[in-house]
Amino acid sequence: MKKTIMLAALTIIFGLFAGCSSISENCNLTGSWKYTFEENDKDTTETGSMVLAQDSYKLSGKANDAFGEFILSGTNVAGSPSLIIDGVRNDGNRTFHITGTLTSDNQFEGTYTTNQNTAGTIEATRVGAK
Repeated sequence: MKKTIMLAALTIIFGLFAGCSSISENCNLTGSWKYTFEENDKDTTETGSMVLAQDSYKLSGKANDAFGEFILSGTNVAGSPSLIIDGVRNDGNRTFHITGTLTSDNQFEGTYTTNQNTAGTIEATRVGAK
């Protein structure tokens, strides 16, 4: 009887921790997004917009900010709130790599690096989120 009660208690506790997420496991990132990014050791905040399309876990799209227009590719990592987005400017002279975490179905935050030896943080919010 004690073993059954302990097993039931552990099952309930594990279920509570496993279910405590505001991010849906099947979150689809398709849509329009606004983002802000800050380069490390700088006091300025830049803004931009992106449109993402998701097919299975693969991401594609376009982004626009002060540094130009970028073609995007990436992954919404299966079974996790992680995402990876790579961008290549249309002229090929500037690239970036974002490693992010979904904080909700309509927001993510993370870090970025560029081929210009810059790095910083990024936050994005889906436009028209419900």
